[in-house]
Amino acid sequence: MKNKEDETMTTYEGEPLNILHTIGLDILYPVVRGEISFDKRLDRSRFENALKSVTRVVPEIMCRYEMSNNSFEQITDNVSDLIRDNVKQPDLDAKKWDLMKDPQVRIYWEDNEEKTRLIIYISHILTDGAGSKQLLYLIANAYSNGDAALDGVKNHQEIDWLEKLVSQHQMTPSKQTDHPSEPLLLPHLDTDGSRDYHVGSVELSKDETNRLIEATHLTNTTVNDVVMTAFSRVIQRFAGINSISMACPTDMRKFGPTVDGVQVANFTSRYNLSIDTPLSEPFGELVARVHTEMNEHKKQYQCFDSIKGLLENYQTQPLAELQQVVQDNYHVREIAYTNFGIIDQNKLVFDGVKITQVVMTGGFRTAPMYQIATATYDDQLSLAFNMVGTNGEMIFGMAIARNVADLINNFALSALEK
Repeated sequence: MKNKEDETMTTYEGEPLNILHTIGLDILYPVVRGEISFDKRLDRSRFENALKSVTRVVPEIMCRYEMSNNSFEQITDNVSDLIRDNVKQPDLDAKKWDLMKDPQVRIYWEDNEEKTRLIIYISHILTDGAGSKQLLYLIANAYSNGDAALDGVKNHQEIDWLEKLVSQHQMTPSKQTDHPSEPLLLPHLDTDGSRDYHVGSVELSKDETNRLIEATHLTNTTVNDVVMTAFSRVIQRFAGINSISMACPTDMRKFGPTVDGVQVANFTSRYNLSIDTPLSEPFGELVARVHTEMNEHKKQYQCFDSIKGLLENYQTQPLAELQQVVQDNYHVREIAYTNFGIIDQNKLVFDGVKITQVVMTGGFRTAPMYQIATATYDDQLSLAFNMVGTNGEMIFGMAIARNVADLINNFALSALEK
């Protein structure tokens, strides 16, 4: 690694939305976790060459984050510093990963029985879920097609278009805030045993996923509506309350200009959904109401509420005050939902080696905190979560994910029967 005094060290200016993920670090460390399993071994030197090519496009992955002035300072020029080999407990090891001292990407490389598994940690201070997917696509493209594949590719982090949109936005007149009066919470379980790092995942089959898509077309809803509502309803049952409040992240890239290149940066804001609903309300009716409510929020660009204060005060307020603005409008919720959308199997291709599974999640939450991360890869929708908890809490976490999957499947079957 480079020394601080190294004259060749380069500093890259951050963008305002990096600050969204610098609060609550003791509660939730800001990472995106991708786990990719292959049917054969990857070529290590070829992979490292690909990674080196990617540093031309996103040099910040070789940097530590400097919070005081929101910048990224290069600390290494050797991509092998990003990779750790055959670590027995990679997620536990990643607990020691310090984004303020270490590079913004960490890769755990595991070769076992002629197969490779990668666990790729990406700094959420550097980029969001959509940007993390683009970063993975860059690595895959350079691995498959060589160094020249990324020639001329530019990373667009500029936010002038977003600042203009947000400055024109009037705050949504609503009682719904980022701090609901009746938040969704899970009970504390009285379970024995040590707390370990767990990753849980439940997959819908291809047939089940196709049924869900067909059902959303018939009911004029979206996959996001159904999955988010199912998750909210399952948590509501345990909370025993008559309302659901959920923050729904959204990718703001769709509001901006089409760019020639990639956008590995933070462009996520959130819609705040809050609906009164008794547990007796039929699930299909609740999905329809969530869809209507979300459409109303989209018409009002309610998602801009969560970032307006940060963008408008970024140039004039000190870091501590900006972080308080984030706490007021974008705080870490105990129960959270995120949607990685479609992971493009045509872009995530490593030439000559087939991918057998992809699981994308956020940071590790300590039970009873809980986040469902949904994504679709190879025409299969998955529900995944990271947990620091006992074996009993992990079993409970899997039960939650399976209950969400059951609600989704029952909704699809019911819609198709009508």
